[in-house]
Amino acid sequence: MQRLRAALAICAMFAAGHAAAQGACFDHNGSLMRIVDRGGRFAIVYQEPRAVLRKAGVARGTVLADGISTDGGLTGVARRFSRHCRGQPLEYEISGFYANDRTIVLRGEREVYQRCQPTGRLTRDELVFAYVGAC
Repeated sequence: MQRLRAALAICAMFAAGHAAAQGACFDHNGSLMRIVDRGGRFAIVYQEPRAVLRKAGVARGTVLADGISTDGGLTGVARRFSRHCRGQPLEYEISGFYANDRTIVLRGEREVYQRCQPTGRLTRDELVFAYVGAC
């Protein structure tokens, strides 16, 4: 029954105009994330950021990614936080999909920074969100 509820929550999560995602929480690299959906637009915000991110200025409610949700997936902007660039997250374009009934995957390419300075190199990021239950 719990698996069915999780599947229904994720399937309905990003449907245009659906508010079911308001209470859905996901694990992302040890941080608890909340999905917010408002009529075809989404935001993934920190509910409980892990300690290293708090040192970088991330707090409850900080937006990690936001954008547009469609029938086929997600597109938008993600942010990379660093204690060296406190208050100045690096933003980059992402797109994503539902890997299964409990997982969301976002991918994007971003420039590599070293102590807030661009290096001229690019890297690919993959952000994975695993459903943990209601917030």
